[in-house]
Order: sequence, then structure tokens, then C-alpha cells
Amino acid sequence: MLRPEHPTLLRSARTSTARAWLELACVVVALLALLGQYSLLLTGGGWWVTAALVVGLVALTCAGLRSLGSRWIAPVALVVGLVAVSWIFVPGTLVAGVPTPSTLGALWTLLDRATIVILEEPAPTSGTAPVVLVLSAAFGLLVVVADVLLRRRHGALLLGVVLVAVYAVPPMIAGARPGVAMFLVAAAAWLVLLRTPGRGALVPSVVLGAGGLVAALALPPVLPDISAVAKPFGKPPPQVFGRGINPMLQLGQNLRRNATTPAAEYTTTLDDAPYLKVAMLRDFTGRTWRPARTLPTDQFEGRIGVGRDIEVSTERTRVTIRNLRSSMLPTPYPVQDVTGLTGSWFYQRAGQTVRSQTATTEGQTYTAQSLSIEPTAEQMRASTTSVGPALQPYVSLPSDVPSVIGRTARQVTADTTNDYDAALAMQEFLRSGDFTYSETAPVAQDFDGNGLQALEKFFAVKQGYCVHFSSAMAVMARELGIPARIAVGYAPGSSVGLGERGTIYEVTSDDLHAWPELYFDGVGWVGFEPTPGVGEATAFQEPQSTADTGDVDESTPEQDRRGDTASRDRVESQEPTTTDEAAPVPRAALVVGAGALVLLASPGAVRALQRRRRLGRHDPDASWREVESTAVDLGVAVPSTGTPRRVADVVARSTAADIDSLERLLTLVETSRFARPGSASGDGSDDARAVVASMLTGAGRRARWRARVLPRSLARRPLDPLGEEALAVSSDER
Repeated sequence: MLRPEHPTLLRSARTSTARAWLELACVVVALLALLGQYSLLLTGGGWWVTAALVVGLVALTCAGLRSLGSRWIAPVALVVGLVAVSWIFVPGTLVAGVPTPSTLGALWTLLDRATIVILEEPAPTSGTAPVVLVLSAAFGLLVVVADVLLRRRHGALLLGVVLVAVYAVPPMIAGARPGVAMFLVAAAAWLVLLRTPGRGALVPSVVLGAGGLVAALALPPVLPDISAVAKPFGKPPPQVFGRGINPMLQLGQNLRRNATTPAAEYTTTLDDAPYLKVAMLRDFTGRTWRPARTLPTDQFEGRIGVGRDIEVSTERTRVTIRNLRSSMLPTPYPVQDVTGLTGSWFYQRAGQTVRSQTATTEGQTYTAQSLSIEPTAEQMRASTTSVGPALQPYVSLPSDVPSVIGRTARQVTADTTNDYDAALAMQEFLRSGDFTYSETAPVAQDFDGNGLQALEKFFAVKQGYCVHFSSAMAVMARELGIPARIAVGYAPGSSVGLGERGTIYEVTSDDLHAWPELYFDGVGWVGFEPTPGVGEATAFQEPQSTADTGDVDESTPEQDRRGDTASRDRVESQEPTTTDEAAPVPRAALVVGAGALVLLASPGAVRALQRRRRLGRHDPDASWREVESTAVDLGVAVPSTGTPRRVADVVARSTAADIDSLERLLTLVETSRFARPGSASGDGSDDARAVVASMLTGAGRRARWRARVLPRSLARRPLDPLGEEALAVSSDER
């Protein structure tokens, strides 16, 4: 006779479930803290929210599957992550919510675009959809890796190595010191992982963690500047950089290349072959020049602000890209309009450069309409620049500028009375003085950079290349209060023949160049050439009688040139909107919220359908399997290889099952299995329902909730046939 005993639950199963959720929670906390470190590389906050939501969804999947005892945690979590990023970033490619081959193609296209941004955009860059996709997918994958490691004996220690690597990447790319607060949060979460049951003793964990925290707090102030370590990171490898532009002025590696790579060909209506500008650098930190982010005070450059008595003409340059893959477009300055482009491109007001967040220059042929602004030397000397809020960033300098730079600037310009003559004097000093052009001296003598320390060495050695000459003149100009910045792009190149449109010029990787631009009221930004042996020194015609040249070519009205924003082959005359950054955030929240609800509801829904199907079959074996599954859901160690009587004995001792109904069902099952066919009468479904109801009613509230939300029977593993060894009384579950 089966007799009920005190109901018990499987304590080890409950402990394992709690441990799974605790460990994944620690992983999420650590990764979200380290994710914040990537603010060194990305602007805004939408990217963090999107990536955090993906991390949370993947972690929820892993924790739920571990609670169920599933063997397929990693594959299922990866599929969930794939579906999530597909819904967030390429929802139009899904069919009934399911990824298709076109989904994978669209994701691959975004990843390819992200490569361009990561290799070519300076840090920090905007959180565009391609970059956020990479970050979200990478951190989602890290959750899966962490889950796999934590199921290994020494996995927590290996996970610590992974977290350190994730922590180190952003500061190494950006050349900045890592944040201590984020490290402390991640380290605290890792210490909890070390201390979870089965991970290790308390004392070694505390000693190891405390040692790491002390080292993190004490060492950074005395360690060498991380910028030296970061130098190889955040820029494309040589073969990629030879086809692109690095706006951080790391041009020496390309100029020292053995092979020359053709970049583009162009024809122009300008009298002289122009410099092709790609990026503008304004912010000088003392370590390096950084590309400018457009400020509210910035306006489109070109015709605006040019004096009516200054000669201005509209010219056209047709460019054919040969071997250049960049998100930044080479154009003459100041470009006013570009036609013939494929993809979405936009003007950046600061510097009047053209770039894209989704397209590249590869295979492009386009016509750039630019202005030729030709003041006379007399008009330049009459220009008096007033530095207001809009120009203040262009005269800003760090507090620790070496005295030799300011002293030299004042000595060189001592005999000048205006900004133009001062600029000519500085240009002549660098171009025709004791300075010589050298691509090897900076490397050999360890000052291959554009920061203050490199400039101080440059003034002593008097050797360098365009990076040093342009940076030196810009800093000298700022020391004198003249607004200055640096342009990066291509020098004019060389003529390679004649075509229908005139002389054909070619620019190659050898023509990559940097030059300073100085601001003059009524004229605008004027480029100078302080680098010896490159181009020609800037100079304007000396005073002579000139007619009023205020009338300009208006053959293409302003509204026509900028009104057709919907055209596929025209550049948008505005900064990019925040749509690419902000759009994934609400979609990500919706996707993750829906995904979480589906994940939470799916096991219970599947289990409820399974119970209904079994009890509706009116089959003794199906009814018995339902009793076994319900017991497993409640945490009972049901022996998977036991006989029905052995299982019934475990169920009777471990739950509050209706004994009479259980015994009748057991007799029916044994008769149907072992007696002659036709001996059994009835199907046992009513008794099975009574047993299931009594087990659920007699279990504790937490156990019932756990059985309904995360039923263990869906991922049941073989248990010890002597199941009672795993049983332990749990009075708090009653």
C-alpha cells in the first residue's frame, strides 16, 4: 500500500536554479558596467540602451534554459539574439517575424558599413545603426560565452580574463585612461561569481579581488601614458588605410609605404589643381588633433560672410574614385553642391566636408561644385578678425604649450602688423627656413605624432613631414590669437593626360596630406602650405586696381542647389539627423519586451498544451507520463529508469498526491503494460487529473509558480534511479 509522507522538494534543483539566475545577473551587471566604458568611442546614449536590452534578453534566455536543465542553451540563446537584432535593425527583411536569407544579407551589409566607420571614423563617433549592431551582437555573444564558461569548473576565472579584455579595449582605442568606477562595478560582480557555491573558498576570492582592486586604483596614476599603447589601435591596417583616410593625422605610415596606390582622378575648371579636402580637425587636446563635431554656432562655409568686394566664382571638379573606400568624400574647399553620388551623403557644417553614415566612396563618380574665393593681398591685410563665441574653439590651446612654440611665433612675426602678413611669415619660416622634409626622422627620433611633445621635439630637430608642419603652424597661429585648424585630404597630385574636360589629375596614397587653415573676416578660411616641397606657398596678388567683383555666378540658384533633398544622387545640405542613432532604441525596447514576455510565457504555454493533450488522449501511459512530468516540475527526483511502481513510490513520498487515485492509476498502468490485452478497464484520465491537482495543491506557492513558469520536465535529464538520495526536506516550500 502506498502511504503519503511529508512532502519534499529537491533542494539541489532549487539551489541550482537560484545559482543560475544569480550568476547570469552578475554577468549582466558586469557587462553593462563595461558597456558604459564604450562612451569613450561613441557619443549619445541610445546605443547603450539598445545594447543593454539585447544583453538582458540573451541573459534571460540563458538563465531560463539553465533553470530548465536544457542541454541546448548556447544554440537557443544565439538564435534568440539573432532574432532580436534582426527585429531591431532590419525588421523589413523578416517574414512573419522569422529571419530569412535576406535578413542575413541585410545584417552583413550593416556589418560591412560598420567596418568602414570603425576603421575610418575617429573616436568618439556617433552611435549609428551599423556600429550599434556590432556592439549589441558582440555583448550578446559575450553573455553566451560567459554562460558556457560558468558551467565549467574554473570558468569564473576565465570569465575574469574576458572581462578584463572587454574593459581594456575602449581606452586603448581612444588613447584615454580607463574609468575606475566601471571597473569597480564589474570587479564586484566578478567577486560574487567567484564566491557562488562551488566556485571557490571565501579567503582566496577576497584576497584575489582585493589585490586587483588595489592595483586598479594605485597603478594608473604612476603608469606611462596609455596613448603610446593605443597608437596601433583605432586605425586601419596598412593595406586598408592605403585606400582610405585616417582623420587622426596618422599619415606617416602611409607616406612611408613602398607601394603607391592610385586613389582618384579628377578634372577641374579651377585655374590651379585644388587640394581635395576630406576632414577637418579643430579640437587640440595637447596629445592630438581631433575631428570637429559641429556646434550650434557653426554655419555653412563658403559664400556666407565673404565680402562683396572680393572676387568669387563658381567652379566644377569632376572626380572619379579609383581605389578609395572611405565614408568621407574628397572635395575642393569650399564645396557647395555634389551631384552624381550613390547613397545618402550629408554636409558637415564645421569644415564644409561631405560624409556618409551608410555609403562609401568606392566606385563613385561625382561632380563637386565649389567656390573660388580670390581676395587681393591688400584685402587680406585689411581683414581684422574678431574672435567671438563661434571662433573661440579655433584659438583654444592646452595650458601646457611648450614656451618654444609661442616664443618662436612671436619672433617670426615681430615685424608684421596684420594677421595675413603674420601667416605668410610663419609659412615662410617653416617652408624655407632651416626646416627640412623627412618621413623617417620622426620615427627614428621618436616624435612621430602631432601632440605638444612631438612639436617641441620638431622645433629642436627641424625635420618632419606634413603632420608636423601643419600642426606647428596651427598652434603658432593660435598662440597669436589667429583662428586656425587643420585640413586632411589630398595634395593636388599630378597631371596624367588630357581629356574632353581638360587636364586629368591623379592623386595617390603618396599625396595624402595635412595643411593648416586660418580664418580671416570677410574672406573665410584660407589654406596655407608650410610643408617644404609640397604644392606652392599660399600668397595673393599684391595691390592693384580691381573692379567690384561682388556679382557672382548665380546660374544655379541656391534653392535649386539645395532644394532637391529627396534626389538619390545629391548631397543633403544639413547635418545628419539623430534618426540613425535613436530609431533602434524604442524598437529595441519593444522587441526585448515582447521577447521577454514570449520567453517567460513559452515554457508554461507549451507545458499546458502538453498536459491537455496527454489527458485528452484517454490512454493510461499518456496519463502516467503526465503524473511523472508534474512531479518533475515540482522538483521531485523521479527516476527516469524506474518502474511505474518505483516512480509511484517516489511521488507518494515526495508530494501530497491523492494516494487512492495514484494507486488506481498505477494498477491500471501495470495491467495495461503487463497483463493480457483487454484486461485493463478505463483510461485513468480522471485519476491522473486528481493526482496532478492534488500534487499542485499540496505544493508550496513558490513551487507551484516555478512549475507553471519554468517547468523542468520540458528539458528533463536522466536522474539517479535511487532518487531519494537527492531528496531533502524543504519546509519553507510548504
